[in-house]
Amino acid sequence: MLVSVIIPLYNTEKHIEACLASVLSQTHRELDVIVVDDGSTDGGAAIAESIADERIRVDRGPNRGGAAARNHGLDLAKGEIVAFLDADDLWYPDKLSEQISVLQSDRDVVAVGAIFQYLSGDGRRLLSQIGQDARDAGSRERLKRGQLAPFPINSCLIAWADTVRAAGGYDESLPVVEDIDLLSRLALAGSVATVMRPLGAYRFHSDSLSARHHARVKMFMRFVEQRATARLEGRPTPDLESFVSAYRPTRAQRRQDGAARRFRDAGMLAMEGRYVRATPLCALALAARPWYTLRRIAAHLSVRRTPSALAQGGI
Repeated sequence: MLVSVIIPLYNTEKHIEACLASVLSQTHRELDVIVVDDGSTDGGAAIAESIADERIRVDRGPNRGGAAARNHGLDLAKGEIVAFLDADDLWYPDKLSEQISVLQSDRDVVAVGAIFQYLSGDGRRLLSQIGQDARDAGSRERLKRGQLAPFPINSCLIAWADTVRAAGGYDESLPVVEDIDLLSRLALAGSVATVMRPLGAYRFHSDSLSARHHARVKMFMRFVEQRATARLEGRPTPDLESFVSAYRPTRAQRRQDGAARRFRDAGMLAMEGRYVRATPLCALALAARPWYTLRRIAAHLSVRRTPSALAQGGI
């Protein structure tokens, strides 16, 4: 079964060779690898073009953003299945084969993710992992309402190509969280499953957009949630421009956002082994929103206890 792997590329020459090597080393060999160069100004596209493998195609174009690049890759895709991967992340060899097995074995499943390990900026694999099962009733409802990202969607997701196209692909009007928005629409078509063991590595950056502009990201997350909920309940969906112009977070939302930001910062410091600096930030998050923070801690601990096989009842 042919899998089209869509990799948007923007000024990531430092990582693209390793990224593509991880794709080409997949035990599933039927691949259509589409590197969409999104107006890069470095040598990343040339590096991709230099790799002597007929399964790789490089398409160069102007800078339009990650959502547009992924949609263009979807237009070019030849496979029955599409898989998305960011150019600075990595897959482990059995990633696609295990996910395809899940996708083929259950007709209700339209998309599959997996647990991913964190990767430091200098390429070290860290003990911390990200991902959760998403097939229980509560998680399925949260997915449909745009309230849940159960795994690193843009580097982990595989899905039936026709289902992604029917869902409308990525929303190019969203500058962030367009992946959560897409998953909310895919969840309307069927179940989203998670392979509950590490199948790839997700690079975290302390200067990422979500870290530098946390309040802005939260605003767009609330828009996605509001629109997905309206869609699910058969109500008119909100307009993005009107939502942004009228957006005023409540006091409770500001407290939760502050706790989330401190918890995220503490997690990044902990992953780097800087526990002394991480501890007071985690304490501040607990003080601001104790139940929220405790749930986040429990979720992280549960991922670290996942078995090597697929979680029972999760697939």
